[in-house]
Amino acid sequence: MNVITNFREKRRAKQITFEKSLLKELKILQLKSQLKDSFSYFIDADTHQRKAREDYCFELAVETYLLGARYSRFGFYGEPIESVKKRSAKETEWLAYLFYSSVFGRRDDIQTEPFNQCKSFLHNWWLDGYVKGERRHRLRLSK
Repeated sequence: MNVITNFREKRRAKQITFEKSLLKELKILQLKSQLKDSFSYFIDADTHQRKAREDYCFELAVETYLLGARYSRFGFYGEPIESVKKRSAKETEWLAYLFYSSVFGRRDDIQTEPFNQCKSFLHNWWLDGYVKGERRHRLRLSK
């Protein structure tokens, strides 16, 4: 008898191996130091809540890095980076909002300058993931 495979499961397994290989290249200490240098003094909370918020911000930065790596496939096939950014704009904007909310707390009025600072921080990590993902696609290391 033949084995029936579910292509969603197969695609998800392939995506997980791709993300694992990219996470090996991620500079965690650099990310943590940039996060602490840029946003640590903004977080108003007690010690335990501060640590939880910093960890959540770290998770969002890693997720943004992986998002850039996922969208690097389009760049590999010849799409310009500007249109790839437009493709991922909705997800990137949502991650930036979550990042802003975890650093500055939930507010109804979003202040432009700190929000843009959060967006630029996440954009740098998106770009880093994009470049490394595109390199892996070019070298055919994405299997």
